[in-house]
Amino acid sequence: MKAWLLAVALAAAGLLPAPPADAAAALAVAAPRIIDLTSESAPVTAMQVFVPAGLDRQPRNRSGLAAVVAQALLETPVHGTPLELAAALSGGSITYTVEGQETHFYLEAAPSNFAAVAVLFASALTHPDFGAPALERAAAYVTQRALAASRDGLGVGAQMVRSVYLAKTSAALPAWGSAPAIAQITPVDAADFFRENYVAGGAIIVGAGAAAPGLQEAERTVAAALPDRHAGWVVVSSQLPVKASSREIVTHRDIAATWIVLGYDAPAPGAPDFAPVFVLESLIGHAVGRGLAPPLVPTPTAAEMPVGSLYFYDTVPSAVIVYANGAGGDPALAVRTVASVVDTLAAGPLTQVELGLAKAQARGNLLFESATLADRSWLAGNFAREGAGADYEERLLAAISRVTPAQLQAAAKRYFTRYTTAVVLPRGARP
Repeated sequence: MKAWLLAVALAAAGLLPAPPADAAAALAVAAPRIIDLTSESAPVTAMQVFVPAGLDRQPRNRSGLAAVVAQALLETPVHGTPLELAAALSGGSITYTVEGQETHFYLEAAPSNFAAVAVLFASALTHPDFGAPALERAAAYVTQRALAASRDGLGVGAQMVRSVYLAKTSAALPAWGSAPAIAQITPVDAADFFRENYVAGGAIIVGAGAAAPGLQEAERTVAAALPDRHAGWVVVSSQLPVKASSREIVTHRDIAATWIVLGYDAPAPGAPDFAPVFVLESLIGHAVGRGLAPPLVPTPTAAEMPVGSLYFYDTVPSAVIVYANGAGGDPALAVRTVASVVDTLAAGPLTQVELGLAKAQARGNLLFESATLADRSWLAGNFAREGAGADYEERLLAAISRVTPAQLQAAAKRYFTRYTTAVVLPRGARP
């Protein structure tokens, strides 16, 4: 923004052509959005910091770069002590999560210690260490996480589904990357990624928990540590997103039992159908996995128990997955049960009793997803980033209460009749 002001001054003096008005409007918003979720009843203070440094900014041949940069930041020395340890010594903690379209850091401490922890984080943002020794340590840690993730059947299956509906960008790459790609990351790669994407434009800072002394100043300190410019380009693939159409993709991993993951296209937060699909996701997961909707299917057998569902609304576009773990029985049986439940939902409207149960399950799931300060601050920031608004959780609860049987039936037909099947097999097993 400082460079922009200089350009405007030079243009006014006739030394440069005046930039277009729409460019001025775009650059004028290169500042973090700050959201306040403070509560007098909270015992600790927290901050969730979102930066536009997600998987979608990575080159595909540098899978793992976003995680390596975030880990290197956590290990950056602040007054001679790595940031993560310095925060702990100051009575707090700092963690990070890399997702498809952003990376977010979570800071938490007792109210009296929070300002000091935030200052440490801001200092690391201002002077990150991407030297060869630091990067080697960060890469070693991320490589271990990547290898562990490759043995997580559910995670692998979910990533396979993401690769279908997020095919246009790098957002579907594994969060921890791949060991061969991580080995190719250089200090220049890390420094460039940080410089281009750890910026004010598109950043969101959510203050949550107890209103600690100096919390607002801490928010401003962290905001000031982010350069006032916009992020680099999203890395775009020539491959276009594929509409789910009952296709199957198969892979093998070092796992003990088969996992099957069904992926369905789904609306993003703020869309008119989001509340009905949120209810359906909860209902299907409970009906198949835990038997909490007996009007739709019989109480699940032991073979059907290791089944669940997830709504991936951390990215746009979004998706719903239903998964089955073969360690507890035949996952194909659970998949057939899913199809039976969906057919029932699409064939006719729920009764008022069934609808009441479905809504209660959905409200319970949403409240569970916002049970901690980390959860609530992430939800607010994610909903704001996707355009639904920081208060969308409250509005979503109200929208769930208004969902009708006809809306659920229409959503079941629209979103749950076509899907992608991801099958993760043990090494040597046949489909």
